[in-house]
Amino acid sequence: MMGDEKVPAFNSTGDEPMSYALYPDQKTYFYLHVSMMVIAFWILMPIGVMFGIARSSLHVPVQMAAFGFAMAGFFFGKIYGHSTPHLYAGNSHHSLGWVLFLFLIAQMAVGVVRKIANAVARSQNSYDRLESVHLVHQRQSSASSSASTSSDRHSEASGETLHNHEYVFDKPTHNQNHEEEDNEEDDDELEQELLQMEHEKPSLTMRMFNAVSPYIPKIVKDAFVTLAYNPFTKTVCRHYHQIMGRTFVILIFVQTLSGLVVYHGVCRSWDLPGCIAHLIKGGIFFFYGIITFSRYIGAFANRGWAWNRIDGGSRFSFEMIECCLIFTYGITNTWLEHIGQDPEWTHKDFEHASLAFMWWWCGLIGILVESRALRRLLERTVLQTPLDNPRHESQQTYSLNPFPALTVLMTGISMGNHHQETQYSSNVHFMWGLLLSLAAVCRFVTYLSLYKNTPNDNQPSRPPSELIGAFLLIAGSILFMASNAGTMLWLRRNNVDSMFMMNVCVALTAITLCYVAMLQILKAWSEKREAKKKQRFSPS
Repeated sequence: MMGDEKVPAFNSTGDEPMSYALYPDQKTYFYLHVSMMVIAFWILMPIGVMFGIARSSLHVPVQMAAFGFAMAGFFFGKIYGHSTPHLYAGNSHHSLGWVLFLFLIAQMAVGVVRKIANAVARSQNSYDRLESVHLVHQRQSSASSSASTSSDRHSEASGETLHNHEYVFDKPTHNQNHEEEDNEEDDDELEQELLQMEHEKPSLTMRMFNAVSPYIPKIVKDAFVTLAYNPFTKTVCRHYHQIMGRTFVILIFVQTLSGLVVYHGVCRSWDLPGCIAHLIKGGIFFFYGIITFSRYIGAFANRGWAWNRIDGGSRFSFEMIECCLIFTYGITNTWLEHIGQDPEWTHKDFEHASLAFMWWWCGLIGILVESRALRRLLERTVLQTPLDNPRHESQQTYSLNPFPALTVLMTGISMGNHHQETQYSSNVHFMWGLLLSLAAVCRFVTYLSLYKNTPNDNQPSRPPSELIGAFLLIAGSILFMASNAGTMLWLRRNNVDSMFMMNVCVALTAITLCYVAMLQILKAWSEKREAKKKQRFSPS
């Protein structure tokens, strides 16, 4: 361990609490709990979210399956918790589990109600369209009957009637006026819609609703239709369902980290604030790396955030979002870095506070540089532009703002030299500081390549430097989260050297990138699937 003292074995003094990892009993319930939760929250639910974004008919069955596995995992978790003693004071995994459970119930309730209400409304809409066609036929039949002769009225072949909901339109006679011809064109459109509805295979939700629809009272159907089309459901519930579906990704990540912390018994007592700080900051870089990789493979291309240029894209660049997040994080964490048992400021407290202070002002200057309103103001001052000129600026949806990358570069250099009490911890800090710094350098390489070869179409340009930068960000974030004092002590006790830790970190990074790529592939596949269905059933 690079000359460090030998770490004492666990509970060598007799006053160190037991952890769930070392507790030998009831492991079957624990493994069932973990398996069910991984299937529900790390496999099925993210896939369901991607299907929901793609508006796929597979969204509902996948989310229902995720809900079932989650309930099973919650059940086995409760059994395991009641079968073992409480081995972690202030068990955050237990408290966050209840929060996640309540959010999941609310999310599923809102989603199911909206789906059922939309199914009822669609069925009612179809019925209304059938009624409209029936009324049109009746009007045409009566007009045809009044215009025909008495001998034609006695003829059985003078017209066809409606039997068993099969509608056939009469051909117009030569004495019909222009208004009747317009009515016939409307009838043709209704007929095409009905043919499309007849040949289109209903979604799973519609098939389930059609199966139970005869047993549902009309008053209940009317209530669901009212629920589907009132302003509250169409705005608040819809946005809640969409936002929570994406927020669950972060909640699942937080809950997984809390489970690892509680299970292994690290981050106890006054080590907890430092542990939380490392997990939050490392988690930010982790998702930053995932978003960087997603931009590389084409996500957000419709907004112009995939290193492409698109007309009518987002009103602000992704670099503006980065600068705003850096500024918000810095201005809040400047005042939260001194939280501990000792009221006196230590050397580490000053280091952490100064780092947040740096983020505060780097984020602010990045916002000022990125502001289009400020650029317009400066252009009017320098170029003497008339005040009555229209406020026009080309929609440049990517930016060459260097301050987000510069902030990450200086953070990596600073944290790589962060004072630590052991050489082992110093090595780990140096490694993830180096990784973050190299990720920032990759962003500068991207800027240089875009400056020389400006994107001129809406296709993602996919600069290779962004792919390397995403890899380095995720790898550095994993080491960042693991470099807290409690985890460092646990790693040293288990004789995990720096080389082994780095290899595992690289493997976890590659697994993360494969996971994100598979989700994006499933989203693209589901969008293609839905487009083919619409093309197949669209009227020719």
